[in-house]
Amino acid sequence: MSNIRVKLIPGSEAGPIVDAFYEQEGKSHRARDTDLFFTAFMENTIVGVCRFCIEENTPLLRSMIVHAPLRSHKIGAKILESFATYLDENNHSPTYCIPYDHLEKFYGLIGFKIIKEEDAPAFLQERIQTYRKNTTDKFMFMRRD
Repeated sequence: MSNIRVKLIPGSEAGPIVDAFYEQEGKSHRARDTDLFFTAFMENTIVGVCRFCIEENTPLLRSMIVHAPLRSHKIGAKILESFATYLDENNHSPTYCIPYDHLEKFYGLIGFKIIKEEDAPAFLQERIQTYRKNTTDKFMFMRRD
């Protein structure tokens, strides 16, 4: 999919397009003004989003979604490449994420590694407990140094 371009959009501008994409994908997420979005476009259509934020002075990859019919077409990998470049250029280290446990290899593409739960910031330990109460999905902690 060489016709994919990734654009960085500040949350203050991203709301209308990102929120519509989230809804299309069945998600309840909403853009916040303080977030940054690595947004993949195919022509003028949004096909993927990675949300970066800083919470409690901690850089986070907060969510990553690729349009369901286009998964396994390397769109997510292209978004992650842009995300990693941004992290490196802006010295955001360490950066954390709480992905589904089957995505270890995917996030590992840009250097995220599994960490023990007790090694994650306390507020993220609380967040993962909320996730676990609300779904049967399995999650893990990862950190990119």
